[in-house]
Amino acid sequence: MQRMNPTDGHNLPYWWSTLLAGFSLLSLQDYVFIIGAVISAYFTIKTYYAKRRDERARLDEEKKRTRLLEEYLQDVAKKPEHERPASAEVVTEAMKKVIHVGD
Repeated sequence: MQRMNPTDGHNLPYWWSTLLAGFSLLSLQDYVFIIGAVISAYFTIKTYYAKRRDERARLDEEKKRTRLLEEYLQDVAKKPEHERPASAEVVTEAMKKVIHVGD
């Protein structure tokens, strides 16, 4: 006759049976709900990262556009007043006033 030795460390049947008992308590409706929640979470996370990537790309584009506009206005400010476009003249004068106020 072979006796069970509690020090063998064979607890596999115990946790496995506990897991099966837990899953057997769930109904089909519960499983469908769990699958729907997992799918919803997946798409929510995917959308979050896609929006972050788009926002980062938009911000980089805005920085590039601002840098180009700044370079253009600095080049226009170096030209004599009679050669400047009227719109650039207004912006250049406004920039000079802001720079003098900040000093």
